[in-house]
Amino acid sequence: MANLEGLARNKEIAEKIPVIVRMLSANLPTSAIPRVIVRAAKELFNATKVGYFALSNDPDMFTLKDCSGYPPEFLNKIKVHADEGILGTALQRKEVVSKHDPLASTGTRPGKPSFESYGIDVDIVAPIFMNSTNMGVLVLAGCEVDIESERKYVAMLADLAGGALRNAMKSDLLKTASLDDLTGLYNRRYFMEWFEAEIRRAKNYMIPISLFLFDIDHFKAVNDTYGHNAGDMVLRKLGKVIRRHTRSSDLVARYGGEEFVAVVTSADKEQAFNYANSLREIIAATKVSIPDVEAPISVTISGGVASFPADGESTTDLIHAADQALYGAKRKRRNEVFLAQPVGLDRRPIA
Repeated sequence: MANLEGLARNKEIAEKIPVIVRMLSANLPTSAIPRVIVRAAKELFNATKVGYFALSNDPDMFTLKDCSGYPPEFLNKIKVHADEGILGTALQRKEVVSKHDPLASTGTRPGKPSFESYGIDVDIVAPIFMNSTNMGVLVLAGCEVDIESERKYVAMLADLAGGALRNAMKSDLLKTASLDDLTGLYNRRYFMEWFEAEIRRAKNYMIPISLFLFDIDHFKAVNDTYGHNAGDMVLRKLGKVIRRHTRSSDLVARYGGEEFVAVVTSADKEQAFNYANSLREIIAATKVSIPDVEAPISVTISGGVASFPADGESTTDLIHAADQALYGAKRKRRNEVFLAQPVGLDRRPIA
């Protein structure tokens, strides 16, 4: 009977571990990882209580940052001293420690907060390291499996969590380096790299993709009339508006100065035009308050839309086609969105 139970448990682990690996290998933001770790530990070890503790502002204290099975009010309230009890042992050894380990609970001192002082009967504690830096600890209690015999899986989960945190933080740094400081949109360099990759994907799978290139009408007059600080405020405000009204699957970047570009994925020219024209109307209705200026000011945009493959099959061709359409909108009366003209085999507009 015991063998059958063991085989069933091994099968369960074999089925759950690949799912956990996929979850923690995904492109997750740093803030989402504790929740994923807690959920994974609960499901893998059938634990009634799971907590993710991380260093608080006090470098000697670990605070409950995410949990399952604890009252919600415990979050950010339960704090355990880094030197105390089973937590201190796990951190000192830099390895998984269970309540059955010799000396697991030594070092607990009166007045020093520990799991024991809170009445938490911990089964096992796994420190999570990113390289040599401790990022937190995973604490399991009330496990319905023989957690002592599954220590290696607890260690594996902690290692996966450390790797996920490392990748997420690296991604966060890269993303920060890819953003325009003023508007919060992506910068031109990142846009060009991303657009190149999306064009390759569009060619491989023959899916549409469109480009909306636009700039602020009479932006020089804003700077000349109200000053460059006012111009920066307009750019910052437009960055927020554009992000709010653009799909997460699309990308918007500050192309340079007062010029912006949006890549509208899986969208033909008509769909991209509808997005562009809607954004134009929203921006025209936006008011920007300027210090020491009595009435809020407003601006308009003009732009051009080009689509793959009708208007070009490379980033250079599509940017050129959208730029020509933008120029046409500017030349007419501004506050307009023009469609690029289809081109022939010689890359010249078809009349």
